[in-house]
Amino acid sequence: MSDGNDGERRVPEASPAAVRLAYDIAVESYALAERRRDAVHQRIDTLLSFVTTVTVAALVVVVSVFENPDLRSPLLWAAGAVYLLLVLCALIAKSVGALRQISPKLLYEQWLHLDEHEFRRRMIYAAGEYADEARKVTIRKSTVATGMAALFVAEGALFLAWLVGLAQGG
Repeated sequence: MSDGNDGERRVPEASPAAVRLAYDIAVESYALAERRRDAVHQRIDTLLSFVTTVTVAALVVVVSVFENPDLRSPLLWAAGAVYLLLVLCALIAKSVGALRQISPKLLYEQWLHLDEHEFRRRMIYAAGEYADEARKVTIRKSTVATGMAALFVAEGALFLAWLVGLAQGG
């Protein structure tokens, strides 16, 4: 991990007042990144709960309405495979792509000797680096959530095709 100064572009010395203002924004950027990540995780959880409820309810309704439905149908098994893929996507999306935070060990080992102004400058720089990374993580997780919705549509289409076949006696 960088000390927040490696590769830093040299900028004119900032005034203490500007650094104080920017520091508050930088610290808030960490909280904002976590809220965005939490919102995407909530979207994934909600979608997974909804899909599971609809899938189980649809199976219960079909089994109770149709006498001896063909549970060996390739369409039903394909719908089940799509559902399992959707669950796998949710598990991977939630477990991969953590947000980085400034390390207390780094602060202890490399920043505690700094005066307040330089400490805040480095924190601002580190927050900027982490904000870009956090945005990419959140976009990837959001893309997975959108893919999960598409998989749900595919599962529904397969399930509906199975249901139509049952209704036609096949």
